[in-house]
Amino acid sequence: MALKEFAAKQAANQILPFVGRMSDRNLGRLLSVAKQVAPTDYTKSFMGSLERMNQEQHPTIELMRRVIRQTSPHVRKRVINSLLINELMRGNVIREELRNQGSAAPQAFLISPTMRCNLRCPGCYAANYSQKDDLELEVINRVVSEGKELGMFWVTILGGEPFVRPDMSEIYKKHPDVFFQVFTNGTLIDEEVARKLAKLGNVLVNFSLEGFEEETDARRGKGVFQKIIQGMDNLRSLGVPFGFSAMVTRHNVDTIVSDAFNEMLIEKGCLVGWHFLYIPEGRNADVSLMPTAEQRELMRRRGAQRIRNKKPLFIIDFWNDAPYAGGCIAGGRNYFHINAHGDVEPCIFVHLAVDSIKQKSLKDVINSPYFKAIRARQPYGENLLRPCMIIDHPNVLRGLCKEYQPYPTDGPVCGFTNSLAEDLDRYSEDSARVLDPVWEREFASTRPSTADKTPQCERSSG
Repeated sequence: MALKEFAAKQAANQILPFVGRMSDRNLGRLLSVAKQVAPTDYTKSFMGSLERMNQEQHPTIELMRRVIRQTSPHVRKRVINSLLINELMRGNVIREELRNQGSAAPQAFLISPTMRCNLRCPGCYAANYSQKDDLELEVINRVVSEGKELGMFWVTILGGEPFVRPDMSEIYKKHPDVFFQVFTNGTLIDEEVARKLAKLGNVLVNFSLEGFEEETDARRGKGVFQKIIQGMDNLRSLGVPFGFSAMVTRHNVDTIVSDAFNEMLIEKGCLVGWHFLYIPEGRNADVSLMPTAEQRELMRRRGAQRIRNKKPLFIIDFWNDAPYAGGCIAGGRNYFHINAHGDVEPCIFVHLAVDSIKQKSLKDVINSPYFKAIRARQPYGENLLRPCMIIDHPNVLRGLCKEYQPYPTDGPVCGFTNSLAEDLDRYSEDSARVLDPVWEREFASTRPSTADKTPQCERSSG
């Protein structure tokens, strides 16, 4: 450990000179140096794959050039320090040692400082949480600090609407060595907020969209789309990085995967994006909004991976990218969620907990018997195109509930194991009907081992 820590520090010394002179021209040199000084095999492999992409002029490299051109020098410095040096170099050393000790070693965590929101969107996954509790800054600060000790320098902030908590800027300021990704409805990103984010330099903002103006306003309210566009303009003018998040339903799949939509996002300045399938929970949960099995296959063929390989926009599909992640990453395998009450949930969509972060340390909760049991069951089946214990393997979630008796964190009962159980069983069976033959035809013979350390950006670049 000491030797690799020393190597990580030496790597930082080699990389830091690039901070002040980052440009399109010396991008290749930075990748080469980072590969040479990488302290772990994983990091070396990751940087090597980026170096090969540079030689092949893969769209990912144009994306990196976009980051250089669109962000301020201050932001670029924070990106290199927090993501390249701390996350990829130092973080991997720490996580590798934790795994060697038999501990969970997630790469990142999600935390919701509040469940309050200024919108009332139908189908919101967080709508049934109590809006009376905000997580105290002292607790958030402790969790971020403990996360760094466990090798986590990448933190996702959700809600609720995070920007109804202006005091969160104190956390971002207190931890300049961490990069924060904030998911927002975008209505509160005015010029003043943009200036604060530009000064901080370590925050990436993801705007929630349902598609173009018609689709977005239909769910979020008239005028919301234009507020999002204005928020994007405010951030871009000051060199603050941003992306988008799309909730994919039965009604907007074609829009989300369309070239027109994604080219609009690139033109506005989005650098990254997330595709999340609609999960029937929260306000007015409706199984009929879930994408069909055929639409999930369309997303696989026309969605994130195709876009990554054709356009300078890095999109992650929380379901269809599961084959490259070895299946479900919840339960502390690679991430977990802390809600505004302090409950530690295995997944942003699984509102069932056994521990509170207010009573235990971060290391203790991610190594709880409940989380260990989730990790022991992963992957839940051979077909990693069906990775989820909510919609693809609902029997797994029910078994965990029976054995560990987690308490619902957003209401008196869990709909997944009660009122929605039969619907989810039917959905799972239908997904198997469509996606199992796809898996056998295209993945089964070449499935990456769950222990495979080849970086996702390389395995998904073909």
